[in-house]
Parts: sequence; structure tokens; C-alpha cells
Amino acid sequence: MAAIPLQPHSSSKAAISASKEEVPSNALARGIRILQCFTAEEHDLSAKDIVQRSMLPKPTAFRLMATLRDLGLLHYSERRNRYTLAPGVLQLSAPLLSGMTIRSIARPLMQELADAVDGQISLAASTHDMDLIYVETVQGRENSVFRPEIGTTVSLTRAATGRAFLSLLPEDQYNAILSRLRVEHPERRSWFDDKMHQTRTDLAELGYCRNQGELHHNTVGVAVPVRAIINDRRFIFGCTIPAYRLSSEPTLLSDLGMRLSTLVHNVEVALGAPRG
Repeated sequence: MAAIPLQPHSSSKAAISASKEEVPSNALARGIRILQCFTAEEHDLSAKDIVQRSMLPKPTAFRLMATLRDLGLLHYSERRNRYTLAPGVLQLSAPLLSGMTIRSIARPLMQELADAVDGQISLAASTHDMDLIYVETVQGRENSVFRPEIGTTVSLTRAATGRAFLSLLPEDQYNAILSRLRVEHPERRSWFDDKMHQTRTDLAELGYCRNQGELHHNTVGVAVPVRAIINDRRFIFGCTIPAYRLSSEPTLLSDLGMRLSTLVHNVEVALGAPRG
């Protein structure tokens, strides 16, 4: 039986969290709430969509949308009668990304490995609310697997990268996330427990953990965490390839795991990062 995701799809996650949180009382928080209505899967929304997702009064939402347009953070298409995020949002993220030294150190090593294995190498970072997002991805010359955008949320349960991240959390943080996931998908409790047990075993014995089609049935891969905490963030490296390659190269995941572990070790040495 195919695994059912324990983590909500990112397009519904914002709506789920919004329904559980109180509507912000100050203008800044309300404006950010509007920007958070958009997702990688639903990048253009009607005014009605934004009002419903933000849970703001209609006059307030329209006033803030006008302000965000003036600031270059929101774009409105009169032809389509839809809103999208504007390029000004990217300007806000540029200082954050450029300040992540690990990205500049890792990028050439990631590209070298991606080209060598004809796959995708990714780097994900933790957020303040214990989510995980991609902050860098590189593609091999012949890569044909799914290519996530920078800023996309990583599945904490179906992706090896997500499970590697969970394995590093202190017990209280891990249990808090686990409780939420079990409430949302109680029917998959034993499935997730088995996956996390395997993840911890793999990391302890092999230094990497595996994804064998849980996220996308046509992709497999490995993940290796950076053991050090850098600027209060956790970082996880992942490598993904097409699943069909395992039929002709059954030991490929082991090779990928060792190569990715070497990459992470070299990044840690270059950073002078203490072990976490």
C-alpha cells in the first residue's frame, strides 16, 4: 500500500495553520498573513481566496493588498483578476540567502556530485517553527527528477531529508511535532514509527538515511544531516535520482550515501563547524 503523507500538502498547510491561529492585531502581521496565503502550488489567487485564507475582514484585506502592491510585494493582473507575489519579495530574501555561508561553500561541491551521479543535490534549512525549507538545489547534466524551488517546504515524513531533520531534534521538540502529525493522520502512526526507527538506524550505522519512493514513487535518494547547529539552524543535504536506475544499479543508494556523507564532512571542515 502506498504511504499516505503524515504532513499536510504545502498548499493546504497554510489554510490549516491559519484556521488554528488568531488573526493578527497589528498591520505588519496582517500584511505578512496575506503574503503567506500564496504557496508554490497556488501562486496566483483571487481577492476572495486571499480574504478567506487570511481570515481578515474584507475592507482590511483590500486595504493591505493595496499597500503591498504599492511596496512592490504584490502584483494584480486586471486581465486575469488575480493576485501574485511580486519580485520585491525576492529582494527581501536575498540578504538571508547571501548570509548563509554554507551555501557558497557547498554549491561547487553539490554541483560536482550532481554531475557525477546525474541527479539532484539539495540543501534544506530549519525554520523557527520547526519546518524545513530548501535553500539551495543543483541539478546534474542529465537529471530528470522533480526540481523543487528554493523556499519550498520539505515533507518531514515522506522525504529522507525531513526524517533526518526530525532525528536530530531534542526529545521535547520531536514529540511535539510527532503529536501533531499523529493527530492529523492517526492511521499512519505505525508506518511513521517504522520509518523513523529505520532512519535512526541508518544514520547511526551508515551515516545517511534513505528515501525509497515514499515522497514520489519515481524517485529515490539519500540524506545526510550537518551535525553542527549553524546560526541557530539545522541543515540537511539530500541527493535524489530516478528510481528506475536501481534496477540496473542495485547498490546505487549505498554509493550515493557515501558520496553525500563525504560532501557533508568536507563542508563541515570548511566551515570549522563543531559537531552538534
